Amino acid sequence: MSVHSEKTAFLKDIRSIRTYHDKPIDKAILEDIVDAGRMAPTARNIQPWEFVVIDDKELLAKLADLHTNGKYIKDAAAAIMVLCSKDTEYFVEDGSAATQNLIVAARLHDLKSCWIGGCKGPYYENDDIPMCEGVPCVIPPMYDDLCTRVKEIVNAPMNLEVISIVSLGYSDEDFKAQKRPLNEVIHWNQYMR
Repeated sequence: MSVHSEKTAFLKDIRSIRTYHDKPIDKAILEDIVDAGRMAPTARNIQPWEFVVIDDKELLAKLADLHTNGKYIKDAAAAIMVLCSKDTEYFVEDGSAATQNLIVAARLHDLKSCWIGGCKGPYYENDDIPMCEGVPCVIPPMYDDLCTRVKEIVNAPMNLEVISIVSLGYSDEDFKAQKRPLNEVIHWNQYMR
């Protein structure tokens, strides 16, 4: 195995972890993680992002109570909210690149993490939501209200979109997810089934 294969093996081992020890994360580590996020690639170098580091247990509990997909945030040592200006065409892509950098940097600091979805759209489990080509025709008002309330908790401006919330903490959990084999997902030169 080459030295490069060993490095990519590190990336292949990162998983969403939702249980954490009750141990704080040093501020310098959190700053280094955010610094990695801000250095992510960005379309036209616009850098539309802002990062809110949340390590206050009361605020983490408020986010956990509010966000239907992030109840475990309350047990995290910290979370980082990635917000992006909607004034640029590629804010979702830019914010997603920054989020991935946060997750990789956290793992380099022996932290585990979980990417909690932002406000681009909820997880749809209700057939009553009208769909347009597989995408909701409108964001349901209840979900839009959730995004507003999430931003209010951290006093974020309403013109920013929540791309992600990344929970962080020390953990012994070693979840092994089943992944589709490479030969099922890789296509050379054109898509073939």
